Amino acid sequence: MSLLSNNQSLAQFCQRALSQPLLAVDTEFIRQSTLVPKLGLIQLFDGVQLALVDPLAITDWQPLKELLLAPHITKILHSCTEDLEAFASIGILEISPLFDTQLAAEILDWGGSIGYGRLVEQLTGTLLDKSEARTDWLARPLAERQLAYAANDVKFLLPVYSKLLAEFTQPNKLDLLLAEGQQLLQRKQQQLPDAFKYLEVKNSTQLTSRELAVLRELVSWRFQYASQRDLALGLVAKDAQLLELAKRRPASAESLLNIPGMASRDMRRHAKLLVELINTAKNIPAEQCPQRFYHLDHFAGEKVVLAELGQAVKLAAAAAQIPASFLSTRRQLHEFFNWCWRVADADRAELPIPEYLCGWRKAILMPYLPIPEHIIL
Repeated sequence: MSLLSNNQSLAQFCQRALSQPLLAVDTEFIRQSTLVPKLGLIQLFDGVQLALVDPLAITDWQPLKELLLAPHITKILHSCTEDLEAFASIGILEISPLFDTQLAAEILDWGGSIGYGRLVEQLTGTLLDKSEARTDWLARPLAERQLAYAANDVKFLLPVYSKLLAEFTQPNKLDLLLAEGQQLLQRKQQQLPDAFKYLEVKNSTQLTSRELAVLRELVSWRFQYASQRDLALGLVAKDAQLLELAKRRPASAESLLNIPGMASRDMRRHAKLLVELINTAKNIPAEQCPQRFYHLDHFAGEKVVLAELGQAVKLAAAAAQIPASFLSTRRQLHEFFNWCWRVADADRAELPIPEYLCGWRKAILMPYLPIPEHIIL
């Protein structure tokens, strides 16, 4: 195990790793109060050399970018969504081909969201020490026990990968898994525009049109404010607080702060601005306010339509012989539902195409999805 803390040593590692067929990859980061994860360590293991990369000391990431894109090397990660966000923070946006061991276990129908430690124990018999899970990875120097903990996160990925790979007796499942690895990367490029982020707020379908207009302003402002200052969204304002403000629409900072749950330091800081945003939304012409749902003459109701979509997913998954949980997450189901029913036809073009209608999912789901008449594909 070596600690790489300069550009030259990283470049040398990457050059040697290019001759290997596999690369285990992991990251350690801090994300307690920030919108973007703060990368503290990168772990790499090619089966011969195991390296821990100090991102606080590296300035040239080009060799690692090339290594992570080398088409002849399978990159192996576990539950990689946040790792991809951490890599994006240093400008690494593509990793291909990508094999996620958690998703591999899921498509093999071993269960969803299996933790790394549990998977290692199940497949290798090794019980990992997780005592350093809450380490401050931005602190320097890192202790030997911390480095050893980090190294274990890639040391066992290769034997786990080998045992998982042996279970893929149906070639199409492995193809779908690798295709999903690329979809995970594309997802970061398919974010909702600020003006539509209110669609992702839980229970927002319960609001009236005017209340939705207020929520739209508040959620858009929160995201922009959090992005500018790299703050976790919940530290600016929680979803429940914004929903309550949308319902009550206070006319003054004083009345806003008198609402139960609004007297926090952060809300006091933003109270005046929040009232201004609320007043702006109050004065938007009714025809410019978002509706709860559109095309009501063909809309059977939220619960009915969501149930229909859930049934379509089950039928499609059964036909493809893959777990329904791999084919669709709750987020993806609601993304498709919102795209179909919660935006005006003129606005739909501004939204990313739902994952149900992209990549490998489209071919599997399309024969079963109840596509509304007003949707033109």
